[in-house]
Amino acid sequence: MSRFGSSVAVLALKTAIAVGGILCAAGCAPQTSGRVNRHVVPSSLAHVALEDFDVVSFVDVDLHTAVQTRAAVESEFSSAYGHAGHPRWFFHSFDGSNLDFVVARFEPTSAQRSRYVAQQRLRVKRSRAAERALGVADVVRDYEVGTRGVKAGMSRREATAVAGRPQSWIPRSEKGSFDLLYPTFCVRFTGGKVAHVWRRDQCSF
Repeated sequence: MSRFGSSVAVLALKTAIAVGGILCAAGCAPQTSGRVNRHVVPSSLAHVALEDFDVVSFVDVDLHTAVQTRAAVESEFSSAYGHAGHPRWFFHSFDGSNLDFVVARFEPTSAQRSRYVAQQRLRVKRSRAAERALGVADVVRDYEVGTRGVKAGMSRREATAVAGRPQSWIPRSEKGSFDLLYPTFCVRFTGGKVAHVWRRDQCSF
């Protein structure tokens, strides 16, 4: 963790990792487990690279530990943002059984693009309580229920097969990001996949 963090933040994160180490009997892995229907949630940060998110080892933690760790990381992020080494909390992926979160460290480079490098992936057993407590219920719903039949993670072909031909297509500054505009709603794509379905006034014009 960053030297700018408080001792409380560092202690909470170490606790999470320690607990996960104990629970590693259930399986620590340096890579994904290859589960079916695993959704990887794309980053909303423009021009920021996320590195090692799918190769860093994970630990299994309970919901209480995950909530405490998230709070500690976000507290340190607020106080140290902009400085090299500050931590950040990401909702990385999920499937029917687990929610995966990543704690990553900001490492500036000489290039124009900034980056966050994963330090630890925390796996939490999925439940409605966990989704709500960790603030990801809406994201999960976007993937599994969707809006107007369009779900997050769909390709453009899949989305237009459901929603029909859009009125217009508007590219965005980020590579692979664009909006499809319909009369009353819009579909935002990131990395070539549906990221959000919003009211029309929430997208580009």
